[in-house]
Amino acid sequence: MLYKCEKVLEREGVYGNATLMDFPLGFLPIDKDLFSLEISDFYRAFYLKSDLAYIHTAAMSLVQLCKICGSITKISGQGKCAKMVVDMMNLMMKELKYESPISDSVSHLIVLDRDIDYISVLLSQLTYEGLLDETFGINNGRVIFPQEVSGKDEPVKVVLNSSDLVFEEIRNSYFTGVFGFLRDKAKQLQAQREITNMSLSDIKQFVTKEMKSICQQQTSLSLHIRACEVILEEKNAEDFHERLNIERDIIENQNVNECMNYIEDIINKQDSFKSALRLICLLSIAQNGLPSSDYSSVMTQFRQSYGCKYIVTFHNLEKTGLVVEQASLLPPGKIPEKGATAKATKIVEKVATAVSFPRYSNFKTVVRKFNLIPAESDSSNVKNPKDMSYVFGGAYVPLIGRITEQIIKYGSFHNLEDGLKLLPGSTIMNFKKESMKQEKDLSSKTVIVYVLGGITYAEVAALRLLGQLNSCRIYIATTSFINGNSLMEMLSP
Repeated sequence: MLYKCEKVLEREGVYGNATLMDFPLGFLPIDKDLFSLEISDFYRAFYLKSDLAYIHTAAMSLVQLCKICGSITKISGQGKCAKMVVDMMNLMMKELKYESPISDSVSHLIVLDRDIDYISVLLSQLTYEGLLDETFGINNGRVIFPQEVSGKDEPVKVVLNSSDLVFEEIRNSYFTGVFGFLRDKAKQLQAQREITNMSLSDIKQFVTKEMKSICQQQTSLSLHIRACEVILEEKNAEDFHERLNIERDIIENQNVNECMNYIEDIINKQDSFKSALRLICLLSIAQNGLPSSDYSSVMTQFRQSYGCKYIVTFHNLEKTGLVVEQASLLPPGKIPEKGATAKATKIVEKVATAVSFPRYSNFKTVVRKFNLIPAESDSSNVKNPKDMSYVFGGAYVPLIGRITEQIIKYGSFHNLEDGLKLLPGSTIMNFKKESMKQEKDLSSKTVIVYVLGGITYAEVAALRLLGQLNSCRIYIATTSFINGNSLMEMLSP
């Protein structure tokens, strides 16, 4: 873009009179604890195309952060992109000869790649804000409600942040509890409007100070009630509860054959291609790849139902590691014999496919190392949650949340080294000498979590709960927001 500007200025004969400078836009404040570069193409550029163009932008955003908050002495992270961004940030600081005072407001910066945890993107989000994003789409902190929600002749744009008092109270709530809250809130607002027993001076004060806020909340209340109704209708139509059970079975390695049958059913019924792809990816990751027979069958059925153009999608899914074909069960270099032996081999493969043997996978080890599938007692209370897994109905703890929890409690990747080796990319532990003087316990401190490649609203809710439970301020930064549907769209033609 800068090159094009130079050519235009040169063509108009004013290039010599102009001085061109970069304008690093940096983070956009989505909310008081949430910031984004809003680069929706970041994931596709880096993780699919291996394009490094946005690394500079991400690094510059951290340089700007240090200019505001001061130099951050403790930086941890995981991932190839995270390593590049942190290294470039340090290089920029040296080249600019920028020496800022040590930050007393930020205790730790955690930089994480999106590809260390795809499960949190592929699972169905069960917080209200997460479901809003998957149903209507949230862009730049705004949602466009269709006519069926707005109750008007045209769609309505609504800003979703903490200035909306109704939304602020329900955004991170498990969806089943939202209706009850909205009902009680409606009764409360109606009671506040009662002015029967007020004196004239009280009525005047009520109208000038409180009436406007009550009216705004009632307008917001009606919008969110109708939005909930639309979400509920859509989820009931697709038998959402059955899908949630399938998702849980997949990540717990239960009833694998039934899960594959369910996926084939939604493909043959020509349900949303994104819905089918999310489950295929989920199963592939959880099983460390799909067996050749299953992979071939799914590919064929998907192509027949949705069209040949999605061959490109499967190529992209393979490239990003979301869908992988399992290697042959035969030993390396073993060539199947012809004749009767070859037939016997095929029979053995069919039997192995038909029987639901548990398959070892790297995912299982990661789950065990990081305790990502909690005990039922820890995850049972989704309305008053005490565990981050509530964002997925108690089925799974976002890995980003678990890593952040470790940093908050211990100030480093204490006891996580073995688990981090299983994740993609490099591990970052960039501690300056000054950080050794600081306390190891980061409770009552401020931590910044920066996710490269996009973060889901379910993960945002999990991090907010983590901050509340540990009395720690967590600021969340990202390159953009993502969900399972938008991820599948990025990888499709």
